[in-house]
Amino acid sequence: MTVTTSVSKEKDAAKNEIASFSAKAAKLKHEGDAHFGKRNLREALLAYEKALQMTLAGTEERAALHSNRAACFLLDNKFQNAAREASSALDQVPGFKPALMRRAKALESLGLHDKAAKDYEAAFKLDGSEETRRKMADAKANHAAQKSGGRRVLGGARGAVPGGRAGRAASTQAANAAAAQRQQQQQTVNLVLNCTFEEGKKSVTVPISSRYKDIVNTVRAQFADRLTGDDGNVPFALKYRDLEGDLVTVTSRADLRSALSTSVHALEREAARTGKPSPVAAGGLAPVEIEIVRVASAPSETPDAVTPENVGRADAPPGDDEDRGEDVIEIDEWLLTFATLFREHLGEAGKTEGPLDLRAVGLEKCCEALEEAVGTEKAAGLLAQAAEKFQEAAAAAIFNWGNVHVCASRKLVDTSEPGEGASESQNAPSEAALAAAASTHMARIDDEYAEAVRRYTQSLAIKSDFYEASIAWGQQAFERGKVLHVASKSSDAKAQAKLAAEADAMFALAEGKFQESLGMIPKEETEASTSGEGAAPAEEGQLSLKSQILVLWGNVLFERSQVKHHRDAKDWQGGGGAAGGQ
Repeated sequence: MTVTTSVSKEKDAAKNEIASFSAKAAKLKHEGDAHFGKRNLREALLAYEKALQMTLAGTEERAALHSNRAACFLLDNKFQNAAREASSALDQVPGFKPALMRRAKALESLGLHDKAAKDYEAAFKLDGSEETRRKMADAKANHAAQKSGGRRVLGGARGAVPGGRAGRAASTQAANAAAAQRQQQQQTVNLVLNCTFEEGKKSVTVPISSRYKDIVNTVRAQFADRLTGDDGNVPFALKYRDLEGDLVTVTSRADLRSALSTSVHALEREAARTGKPSPVAAGGLAPVEIEIVRVASAPSETPDAVTPENVGRADAPPGDDEDRGEDVIEIDEWLLTFATLFREHLGEAGKTEGPLDLRAVGLEKCCEALEEAVGTEKAAGLLAQAAEKFQEAAAAAIFNWGNVHVCASRKLVDTSEPGEGASESQNAPSEAALAAAASTHMARIDDEYAEAVRRYTQSLAIKSDFYEASIAWGQQAFERGKVLHVASKSSDAKAQAKLAAEADAMFALAEGKFQESLGMIPKEETEASTSGEGAAPAEEGQLSLKSQILVLWGNVLFERSQVKHHRDAKDWQGGGGAAGGQ
């Protein structure tokens, strides 16, 4: 009885271990699929490779992983590697259709049309689809053209010698080009933009990887009769409505992705409300509703700095010889010093060059050495440095949380028409845009401001001299003061007085925060900016931190002088002089 129980437990343990590996493999495959969808081919290949190490031989899961690696190599134009991976998939599960189709594509691209036709034929026997039958027929025809010297592919063109070497080479080249073109067409993912302009509506189809300026040019071409005049191009902005119904200006590919996500969510929400199935398949692309609005000057493009240019482009996959910058990992000095201290307390084991193998040293010995190292006087200073670093990291995290609310608030103000005296790079809103935002979104602007201030307060509570939070707080108070002032202009007498008082309070708060920020600047940096010594030289055109804060403070004083001038206050010129002083 005891033996039976023991064997049963061993079997259960084995099953649990297999299930654990299977779950990990499935997770890695999911990660690989996500990378593949974004055309991050190297990351996808690595994820699939790791998953292969955790799957059993002869299973469909293992065949699918090899087949997915073949798909990556196809996109990367590495056809021999693609054929090899597809063959590995078929070794696991003969007749695995995705692998047959992908190997056939790779073989066609290599000019091996006879072998490709056999794979298509095997796949056709499995599904009997018309598409597979057509590909099989094309492969057989191209193979026949190769044998006959290229008559079919070349169409009897002059200079094609039947059976000659030049004819065969030309035949193969043309067949390869046709196969590559078909493959690229299948791989290209298009995005549909339903563009509305004045009384007209047109659908514009662009590749999902298109750049912002290419999309603008395509839209302009569709509405050429109204967006191109005798004096040149008519400036316009592309806008979409978010889930709350607010118009958002598109100035980058990131904005376009947000518009696409909004469209998908809107359709899913409508399907849930009506009980009807969503018209968009899982993982599919929904058409994006775009409104074209005439503006005084076209909005400038926001650089998409996160994604490299070749990501998502089927025509420019990263090559093996591409120069890639190495990831730079910065390690704090305190950590390096503590590692040296730890090695000293390990004795002889810590004197080895290179990384330590802690398993070889032994867990007990490592724990003893670590306890001794932490208890030293030298470690006390290092731990204090560590605490300061983690404190700063925590403050920065909460600070950035507040910045999220700032971004949400700024999106509510249209910056497609810059304010008077503002350059395109400044992207400062016009007074009309501020007035529109105040009348439509004031409640939400107030809410986002309150949330941002809440996070800035928390950040300063963690690290009282975290001047970044104080500067941002002052800038947000300044921007809110401007919105309140503009709102007061179109209000009745009672509301005007209240809004004007709130605007003045915001301007005063902004001044106070900038003054407070000056007191938070590290002493050595303040002295360096004053004397010009002891600090690294700033880049050309770059102001010191102290100078930047003074400029922001001056902006507040100047704006307050303009507000006072609007109210016919006698002392309005004093603010302008003070602004110049700052």
